[in-house]
Amino acid sequence: MMRSRQRGFAYIAAVIILLVVAGISVALVRMSGTQHSTVNQTLLGVRASQAARAGIEWMLYRLTHDDKLEGCPDGAALVQLNDFKLETGFLVSVSCSISGQKPFNEGEKPDGTALRKYVYRIEAVACNSGAASCLDNTGVAQPDYVERRRVASVCMTDTGADCY
Repeated sequence: MMRSRQRGFAYIAAVIILLVVAGISVALVRMSGTQHSTVNQTLLGVRASQAARAGIEWMLYRLTHDDKLEGCPDGAALVQLNDFKLETGFLVSVSCSISGQKPFNEGEKPDGTALRKYVYRIEAVACNSGAASCLDNTGVAQPDYVERRRVASVCMTDTGADCY
């Protein structure tokens, strides 16, 4: 009786091991790419949030340093901070309005006259779009598009001080 030698089992096992290792490698490369994209989007989101905050602070500075408390600075409803875009890559649109469109009286000044208070609503929208404004939604189709919106309410008296 002749013994037949079995051959080829090691080759099949090696091919299967190579396929498993290749599959794991492909999965790791895809996961690495997804993680990189997620980190990039998170970083852009944080930068956009900070740009919107800078827009709020810019308008607050204008409110405290302009002598026109009866209205928002320059009387403009929307201001584009184009210089900011050149430096950071983010376009910031800032709007300012007076709540109720008029001041209200609350309390008295030391001289007995009514203390007038103004409540401002400041809204800033920051985006990394190449469009002229963040409000027209033309950059939404970009894969790395990020937009953040911040709103603040500020109360100031006619003396330029904060409300208490």
